[in-house]
Amino acid sequence: MNRRRRAAPLGLALALTCIAALFAGCGSRLTQQSIADAARRPIERGAAASGTANGQQGSPVGAAGTTTTTSSGADDGSTPTTSAAGSGGSNTSANAGSPGGSAASSAGTAGGQANLSTINLGNVGTYSGVIGAVFSGAQQSLEVWEAYTNAHGGLNGHPVHVYFEDDGGDPSTSATDVQQEVTRDHVIAFVGNLMPLTVSASVPYLQQQNIPVIGGDASSVEWWQSPILFPQASGINGENDITIKAAVAKGDTKMGLLYCIEDATCTNAYTQLIQQGGAKADGVNPVYVASYSITQPDLTAQCLDAKQAGATFVYFAGDGDSLIRMSNDCAAQGYNPVYEADSIAVDASVASDSHLNGLLSAQTNFPWVDAYTPAQQLYQQAVKQYDATLVGSASTSAEWASGQLAVAADKYLTANPTSAEFLQGLWSIKNNNLGGLAPPLTFTQGSPATMSNCYFLMTLQNGTFTDLNKGNTQCD
Repeated sequence: MNRRRRAAPLGLALALTCIAALFAGCGSRLTQQSIADAARRPIERGAAASGTANGQQGSPVGAAGTTTTTSSGADDGSTPTTSAAGSGGSNTSANAGSPGGSAASSAGTAGGQANLSTINLGNVGTYSGVIGAVFSGAQQSLEVWEAYTNAHGGLNGHPVHVYFEDDGGDPSTSATDVQQEVTRDHVIAFVGNLMPLTVSASVPYLQQQNIPVIGGDASSVEWWQSPILFPQASGINGENDITIKAAVAKGDTKMGLLYCIEDATCTNAYTQLIQQGGAKADGVNPVYVASYSITQPDLTAQCLDAKQAGATFVYFAGDGDSLIRMSNDCAAQGYNPVYEADSIAVDASVASDSHLNGLLSAQTNFPWVDAYTPAQQLYQQAVKQYDATLVGSASTSAEWASGQLAVAADKYLTANPTSAEFLQGLWSIKNNNLGGLAPPLTFTQGSPATMSNCYFLMTLQNGTFTDLNKGNTQCD
């Protein structure tokens, strides 16, 4: 078990320190030096509000040394309060963070104040080990969501505090982390769990305790098999199909497939496209198929084999660093196919590789590169305000969308919030795309989530990512 602590971005820490001082009592003053010193201290995740499991009141709001904040001022007006135009897929009217497209919830209400008891949320992810780098920026993104939410009314008036754990990709560690966050940290829900190798390990316990997991990697079928898992993203199979059909539309029909052996998301591409015949059904001929390891330093052999087989495009199911290695190794051999990639492989570092010009990638949550809907604009604004160092990726979009799904489910939270109240809010969500952050989401009491087959589509042109559908999704 590895409890994560992160140094606060200077601007965020200064803001939190000032707010804490404001609510600490009349006559309290901080010198400029003391504010600067506080801004440089790491945020102690263990210093958050504590209480009893499933929703007893925690520590006072705004305690110094935590990321809990309060806001008594009016909203800056950026929070969307209208239906999201062009959200794609179902085109359902749905506010970002408001259940079923109703009036904006407390987290986005002008003048909202997070002054009730603190809600403890958990996050368990694979942030180290072989696949840890894939989720770079995820925790930062969730911390941005936490800071923004607390400054805009919290969850139905409750500030939130997120506890982070790193399971290292080990199922036993993951199960222990989840149980300890419930029993020790008194979390009443989990948010944005990124655990493609370990998600199944904690499901029996969470089902027994009736504690929801609100969003996460959504990269394996388990996310649609348990009634306590609430994925904020599209189903995994259609992501491949949407991207490949985009290649077919451009005239590319000879496919090479390269997939990593470490991550279920990668091996699922092989299963779905090759073993189950998905590639041929999409109109392409898979002329070359091979696996690789994320730790593999050179991919020249795969490049030569794909070139020899005549692959005009390569579907790459793996991580961004390996994708860059392959494109450069292939270019050195005079082989420059069109590349397509799983959403997990696409981040800002990929954009700087000229050999990847023309890259196509379906995304299961909103592309972080543009802001075509008010909800997407809010994400961009929050990142700029609370952590401008955050490098966008599919992981950061997934975490922000997971947080906004928690906002959408907050309307039944009472003065003493419980897991059951969160579940009630989640079950009320029907055909809600979170204002263009997600595909249409529907949850039903006692049943696994309804899988969506609607996706966003990105391309890379001359070093810049573009949302091909301008905030809309397209459905497979």
